[in-house]
Amino acid sequence: MSKFLGKKAEKKGKNSSSQSSFPPPLSIPKVFITSEDDSTPPLSKEDFPMNLRLQGQGYTKDEDAASTAPLLDSGAATPLCEEPTVPLNMGTFLASSQKLKTEISSEEICLSSFEAEKDLEICSKESDGDNQLNLPAYPFVKWPWKYIRVISTVVVILAILACFSSSATLIAHLPQRCDPSTEWWQGKVFYEIFPASFYDGDGDSVGDLHGITLKLDYLQSQLHVDALRLNSICEANNYLDNYLDIVNASNIDPHLGDTNQLNYLLTSLENRNMSLVLDLHINHIPGVVGNSKLAHREHLLVENVLRFWLLHGVHGFYLKGLDTFAHQADLWKNIAQWKTLVDSFSSKFSKRRILIGSSDFILQYSLQHPLLVSNVLKQFDLLDHNLNLDRPSKLEEQIRDGLRWDNDVDKPWIMWNVGTLLKSRLANSLVDDTSECVLTVGVLMLALCLPGSASVLYGDEIGLESMTNSSISGLDSTTFMQWNSHCGDSSVENFGKLIEMRQDALPLHTNAILKYDNGIVESRSHNYVFKMLPNNTVVVERFYPRRNRYLLILNLGIKNVTHDLSKTYFGGFTLISSSGRKQGYVKLNQLNLSPGEGLLLLLDK
Repeated sequence: MSKFLGKKAEKKGKNSSSQSSFPPPLSIPKVFITSEDDSTPPLSKEDFPMNLRLQGQGYTKDEDAASTAPLLDSGAATPLCEEPTVPLNMGTFLASSQKLKTEISSEEICLSSFEAEKDLEICSKESDGDNQLNLPAYPFVKWPWKYIRVISTVVVILAILACFSSSATLIAHLPQRCDPSTEWWQGKVFYEIFPASFYDGDGDSVGDLHGITLKLDYLQSQLHVDALRLNSICEANNYLDNYLDIVNASNIDPHLGDTNQLNYLLTSLENRNMSLVLDLHINHIPGVVGNSKLAHREHLLVENVLRFWLLHGVHGFYLKGLDTFAHQADLWKNIAQWKTLVDSFSSKFSKRRILIGSSDFILQYSLQHPLLVSNVLKQFDLLDHNLNLDRPSKLEEQIRDGLRWDNDVDKPWIMWNVGTLLKSRLANSLVDDTSECVLTVGVLMLALCLPGSASVLYGDEIGLESMTNSSISGLDSTTFMQWNSHCGDSSVENFGKLIEMRQDALPLHTNAILKYDNGIVESRSHNYVFKMLPNNTVVVERFYPRRNRYLLILNLGIKNVTHDLSKTYFGGFTLISSSGRKQGYVKLNQLNLSPGEGLLLLLDK
């Protein structure tokens, strides 16, 4: 075998033979390619195609170098580094190479580079395991990877499913709407009741607290009102003749019941998520009557009365008679201390306790103490404002006068009313050769569509008229409630439907978002537009960002009117028609309204 090895290969062989772990070096024959013509000089390694340096490469076989003789196609071995005795052309060389490849396909052949002067690489058959690499025994090699992969896959799938499930749950529980939050008194409808004239619960022909409790189904299920507002229930000298002749402001008049009936009424209201507010006439409380100023003694008397009713669970007070003390500059401090007392009870109950004032009192106080009016405004949660419909042409001015007090976020909401005990009944003032049911429902639609809360006097929903022979305390408006009214169910149905719709329609019940110049003049409205058309026709548009737009059209005149509103509004779907004659989609190019008729539309988007 040394016959075919060069000196360098022999040297390598000797060095490697001393290492028992390595096999003997392999014989590497060197092949030169010449042309068929012997006269042609052999190709040098620089002339070989692709600059392949054949002189630096050869085939290595671990048996006998003579097995490479087929490359010479002569059957004789050629010593290493000598010219081949049998010339080969390119075709003969390639054919011999293929033949060699076939013969040694089962053996491992390695290429080594002499130019790099590296040790020969040792090759062995794949089937021979003697020369396999011994890797370090890492612990993770013996881990049960099959089960680890399965468990990991399952965990990943479960995690993905959990993510989808969590996302679906969050989406399912997202609020349907993003309405601004409001308190229980904001944008709500209060139902004002004179208890002695509402419903007799014990058969003595006088209304009482128990009678009110018996009619809660009517008030909630049919009218859908949110809160009750009771006129004074304090013990009076003769309640039926003069209910304001109070002898004990910390007790219930016997004609109306007792504290047990009051507690039962309050419990029933709480179960229905309704509220109760009491009218408290400050200037008629014993010990305060006749005084022109609320001194410390009078202040404490009022405070004790408030505490008594708060302990029984009432939800708020309408402080009346404050205009008697409007000249007193520091009156706002008295009201602030009462407000602090009311707020202290709010933390003990789920509902906040509130104070309601009158816009008439605020106006008088502002005229005498313009720099202090903001102090007194902050003490009230609602401000009652009456609209006098005897002057429909001044209606826009009256509405503006009410909204002027709600010109900032810390100001009270406005509570609109179109009927009160101190004035004639709504039906008496508006009826004119037409059904009073239509008139009263139409006008009530105005109060319910203005920005803020609303207060409705009992009986106005059915067009109750004043009757002197059935009134109490000398007030014509205290007429006993007619439970079998000729107006029938249609008036009550329209009234209740509007209140129920109003509760869910943010543009209808939210307060006005206004901007004023010089504190008085309205320059821009963000959710409310009021227009007064000829012949006493009122147009009120309510809207809110990303909400439906609503349009109220009301004829406050005594004649039929026809208006063309198509320049501003094309048409809308009928929500409430006080007359019941208009249904479905209504175009506003030729709109005809009878006296007192009101129409509430859902405008096209």
